Amino acid sequence: MRARSRVSGTATIAFALALALATTARAADVDPATMNAARALAEEGLDLFDRGQYAAALDKFGRADQLIQAPTIDLYAARCLEQLGRLIEASERYLQVSRTSLDASASDVFKAAVADAGKAYDDLKPRIPRLSVGVRGAPEREVQITIDGKPVPPALVGVSQPVDPGKHVVEAAWAGRVVRREVAMQERQEAALALEFPAGVRPPIILPPPAGPAPGTTQRVLGWTAVGTGAAALVVGGITFGITSARRSELIDLGCTEDVVCPDTPKTRAKLGSYNDLRLVPAPAFIVGGALAAGGVALLLTAPSAAARPKGAAVRPWISPWGAGITGVF
Repeated sequence: MRARSRVSGTATIAFALALALATTARAADVDPATMNAARALAEEGLDLFDRGQYAAALDKFGRADQLIQAPTIDLYAARCLEQLGRLIEASERYLQVSRTSLDASASDVFKAAVADAGKAYDDLKPRIPRLSVGVRGAPEREVQITIDGKPVPPALVGVSQPVDPGKHVVEAAWAGRVVRREVAMQERQEAALALEFPAGVRPPIILPPPAGPAPGTTQRVLGWTAVGTGAAALVVGGITFGITSARRSELIDLGCTEDVVCPDTPKTRAKLGSYNDLRLVPAPAFIVGGALAAGGVALLLTAPSAAARPKGAAVRPWISPWGAGITGVF
């Protein structure tokens, strides 16, 4: 008997929705295919609603509403939200439907839906819980408060505001500290929650940004790097030049000519191989080292300075086969 009554009730509702959709479709001149699709979605939503599958029913009504706007569809979408415990959304949807403007030719189904929505809104409004969230130990306007991850506007801090029934996570962040509380709200309940920061917490000290590098710093760094690398290359060239000169003297003592043309003996072969390996190093080392040192000095001399250079300042590089360096007056 109950099953028959439920099926009969659903059929009546489906007929009313179908009639409402047909009226809307004619008024808006919607094409038949769209009207048929919207009617099918609404009927599926009604069947799901009757079986207690409110989330799925809400999805069907939402899709139907995107095709054709009718108070009957919005009314049942609001009822789904109410059954799902989303009372705030449901109340807003009821209010929206109750404010629908109908002309004199509107169907009785539409008029009944608007009237039902107004009554449902009045009945639902006092059931919505209200929660007030305040803070202690911190300036109220500086604290960032969230309820279930949604920011609470500063104007609503310490003010009673509607929330849905169920558990909620309330957080307050200030001065690098976070205070977290959980609260469970029942229908018609009014509660106040104070988030307290421990004594002694102070807002972070904001330091001014570090001053940028002095003018010409990068150029001077590059200049000194080039000078240092060039000096190292000159030192390598000087050392290898000295070793090569010593090897040449030894070979001449063993009977080699000034052009290092040597007789083929075991002693000359050993020293001649070492001489040939080293004699190729000094010239490139002097060339590269001299170029780097000169380029580095040029960068140093042309780099802008934050303070005026003392009068008579000068920098002079020195290079010899045995080393290199810089002399200057500052």
